[in-house]
Amino acid sequence: MKIFDSDKKKGEVTLKTENLNDLWTLYNVISKDDHITARTNRRVIIKEGTQGTRKQMRLTLKVENVAFHEFSNRLRIKGTIIEGPDDLVSFGTYHTFNIEPGQKIKIVKDQWLKNELSRLKKSSKFESNFVMIIIAIETGLATISLITNFSHKHISTIKKNIPGKRYEQSHRNKAYKEFFSDVKRVLEENLKNIEVNLILICGPGNTRDLFIKYLKDTGAPSYLSKIKNIHASSGTESAILESLKSKELTELKEKVKIIQETERIQELFKLLSTDDELIRIGLEEISISAEKGSIKELFLADTLIRGTSKDFKLKIENVINDVEYAGGEIHILNSEQPTGRQIIDLGSIIAILRYKE
Repeated sequence: MKIFDSDKKKGEVTLKTENLNDLWTLYNVISKDDHITARTNRRVIIKEGTQGTRKQMRLTLKVENVAFHEFSNRLRIKGTIIEGPDDLVSFGTYHTFNIEPGQKIKIVKDQWLKNELSRLKKSSKFESNFVMIIIAIETGLATISLITNFSHKHISTIKKNIPGKRYEQSHRNKAYKEFFSDVKRVLEENLKNIEVNLILICGPGNTRDLFIKYLKDTGAPSYLSKIKNIHASSGTESAILESLKSKELTELKEKVKIIQETERIQELFKLLSTDDELIRIGLEEISISAEKGSIKELFLADTLIRGTSKDFKLKIENVINDVEYAGGEIHILNSEQPTGRQIIDLGSIIAILRYKE
């Protein structure tokens, strides 16, 4: 993200987005009632009874809501028009900006929080998205999920009755082929629309090996080179979460945010079960420890800093400032990911202390 101008007195920041991560950052920084200025296209009807024409213009919107669309590489900002060419727009009407990488915008807030400015200025090491399809598979059961640096989406659960070993092998083979065909179909339907970096196939026993062999035997698809095969305990969603903790994926840690977050959450839950005196949960407890400078790591769900009241945001801001001043680490976790949902289940904010207070 390139920042061209920042005027704290006016509450203005002018910047240019450079990648998908910048759009994700803005999604968490832009709030309701902020003013956003950008160049855009809007349909203008000059003559009654015609469809009108699309004209490029510069508009300022008062924000009502913001939506992040990672697979179309855009941030959608909807609001009412408060500034623009008088002869072409009606003030107070709705418009939506589709902000893409490479676009310049101006953001005006009543008050910029320190952590918001910090997030804009901080360059992310996750400059591009990393997209994985994970298939957890066992005999007669497959769970397929799509995981990126910004989301975790369950695609499908596929079930098929596979006859036991006492049945004729031909019946078992036929059932396996039908099962594998269903899994392959769902996989390839998703690969049509999404550029995937990795296809992870995990599960117990040899079912995952049989599935990979089936893929090779039915046309040797081009995506075979993207497949990684690792052990997991089942063909369920829990096996997908289990695979994200595996040593086999350690090499991807620098590219995949969810793998880093999973590692830190594991450490957090380990302390919860073995030495919970080093854990603080809830804003009240954490605020006290933050003032003392005793917080080593702070974990909070992104929902706490997005879409909440200004007063509550200020409380969170004070905690973040105290933790950073004392040299602590801040982890803002995506609520669309399992790690973020785990933090939400614990009250949305939790901390690890340096020492027992």
